Amino acid sequence: MSKNKDQKRKAQLAARAKGESLRFQVKYIIKQKGLDLAGLEQELEAELDAICQNGLTDDLFALAEIVSGVRRELGFEPEADKCSLNGTLVPFLLDITSFCPDSASYLPGLFAAQKPLQVTIAYDNEIRNRVVDWVKAHYEGVTTRLGQPILKRQNMVVEFKRVLKG
Repeated sequence: MSKNKDQKRKAQLAARAKGESLRFQVKYIIKQKGLDLAGLEQELEAELDAICQNGLTDDLFALAEIVSGVRRELGFEPEADKCSLNGTLVPFLLDITSFCPDSASYLPGLFAAQKPLQVTIAYDNEIRNRVVDWVKAHYEGVTTRLGQPILKRQNMVVEFKRVLKG
């Protein structure tokens, strides 16, 4: 029985360390970029709490790595207005989304939704398949759902949509 308690305790400590790391990185990014989030401090704390409580820390870091890796290695940007995380602070600070929400455009409670969190990210039709190939090469768990490629993470499912520009 003490072995189970030790394992549970180690898991709790690891989750707490990941949460503290996320909080530190978010505060560091705010300071580094000189952002003024006046009026959204409580929303940021609530968002960080929800991310940590729902075990989304690793998944958000992985999504940030995907977006930055595709940007760095392939030179492709996601379609800015098509991400389901638009209107949230932490994804903006981690460079997953490109718009900083204000008090009018902020979406509260997104990370408190049911698990796994359903995230949509879109790329132009011409490059989406290359992005999905890059994700397959770097992450396990890429499959399809209703014909759309998805990445299954522990507490998040990321769907890669294509955008047809006319």
